[in-house]
Parts: sequence; structure tokens; C-alpha cells
Amino acid sequence: MHKQTYRYEAIKYPSNEDVFFNVLWHNRDYTAPHWHNGLEILYLLEGSEDCYLGEEECIRMKKGDFLVINSRVVHSVQCPRQCKEMLIQIPYPMMKRFIPQIDGLEFVCEKITGRKQRMDTFMVERALSALAELHPFRSPEETLEFYSRMYHLLAVLVKDFSVSVTSDKMEISEKYMERLGMITSYVKEHYTEEISLQEIARLVSLNPDYFTRFFKKYMGMTFLDYVNSVRMEHVVRDLQRTDLSVQKLLEIHGFTNYKLFMKMYKSRFESTPGKMRRYRKEQKIED
Repeated sequence: MHKQTYRYEAIKYPSNEDVFFNVLWHNRDYTAPHWHNGLEILYLLEGSEDCYLGEEECIRMKKGDFLVINSRVVHSVQCPRQCKEMLIQIPYPMMKRFIPQIDGLEFVCEKITGRKQRMDTFMVERALSALAELHPFRSPEETLEFYSRMYHLLAVLVKDFSVSVTSDKMEISEKYMERLGMITSYVKEHYTEEISLQEIARLVSLNPDYFTRFFKKYMGMTFLDYVNSVRMEHVVRDLQRTDLSVQKLLEIHGFTNYKLFMKMYKSRFESTPGKMRRYRKEQKIED
């Protein structure tokens, strides 16, 4: 499978909550490469899903696995079939408020079936299971219990799974993520249009040759591949939510190469759009 690249995803947190927390069902879904300023934790409750972190190979998550994704780490997620996950997103302001030194830390914590664990993750697993038991919470008592368990999880991560980040690495990350953010925000607004290399390079004040090398080095794929991954996400979403033909959806979302789309789709879902739609209809799956 081709390496992915990156899109900045600005998480809109509810005004009365610090943390985004939900248990979600996915079925043949795809989220293009992106990153957050906050911390993200994926905990798989049923099925399996594939996650890509930066330039790593595919991480196949199975029931009971979890992954802690650090701030500004590029990742994409796809669910070839049906899966159920618990998603936690903790925004940067909250992290900074309770962990003042957060800019100099990153977390190394995961449990992935078939991968050797660096440390005993029992305490993290127990904390995640305790949070999952609370969903959905509605009463004030349940809300307070949620935050109590959330703070306990953060305490475990900081105490046992945090490592220091060098100041040089922090400065490089800040510099390049700002530039990449400009690029990915522009693509998000104009992905339905043809975006030339000259146009996007001019946006960040680089010549096209340097831009090409820069993007490939820090994103792991060509700019065109990235744009097509964003288009793919939108097409996949509309395949599930509308009855429009595949060709019409490709036109709407700026995907001009039908053969390339089919190749990308089959690679991700081991199926075709037509089979996916028939399956969802037979299973009566609603969005």
C-alpha cells in the first residue's frame, strides 16, 4: 500500500467540554492523513482497523488494542470492514494547563496485537476499560466520574510512558508543521479544483523543485498523491451517504482519473464501491 501524507484537522471541541469522547461504529470508512494539536487515543472494542503513523507501515489494530497518538503526528485511519472504537481527543490547552512541560514531552504507549510491547500497559488498559464502561454518560455524577478517570489516565501516561523531546526537534517540528498546515489547509479548501505545483509552491514561498523535495521528505508521498487521498476521503463518505454514481462523485470531488481511484479504493478496502453499497444495503447500515 502506498505511503500516506498529511492534512491538518482542527478538532471542534464542545464549548462546555475539554475532552472529546465517544464510542463509534465504522464500516468501510477512510480518513485521509491529518494531525491534531492535542493528544488522541484510539481503543478498539470490536473488529479491526488500520492506522498509519507518519511514514510507518500499516498498524493493524484488533479488539483490545489501543494506540496513543502524540500531538502533530500525522496519521490516517481506515476500516476495511466493520469496527467499533472508543475515541478520546484531549486538546492542547487542557494538556498545557495540567502538564506545563507538555511541549517537551511525548508519549510512547501502545498495545498492538503481534507487536512487542516496550512496557507493561496493564494500568493504561484498565483505565481505558473503565472509561469505556461509562459511555454514554449523561448525569452530573457520571460526568464527574468520567473526568476523574480521565485525569487518572493522564497521570499514568505522564508518570510511566512519557519521554523528553529535544529542543532542536521541537523547533524543527514547529517550523515545518506551520508550513505544512498552510499547504493542507489550502488543499482542504480547493481539493475539488486542479491545483498546480507552481500554485501551491508559491503559497509557501518556495520554488517548485524545492517544494517537491520538501513535501516528499516531510510528508512521505508526492503532493498529487496527497491531494488524491483527500479527494478519496470525500468520495468514500458520499458513496455511503448518497445514491450518486461513482463517476458523478469523482467529478464532484475533482478526481479525474477513474482507474487510479479504483486502484486506490481496492487497495484500501479489498472491494469495489458497488460491492460496498450492496453490502451496506443488505446489512441496512445507516450513517
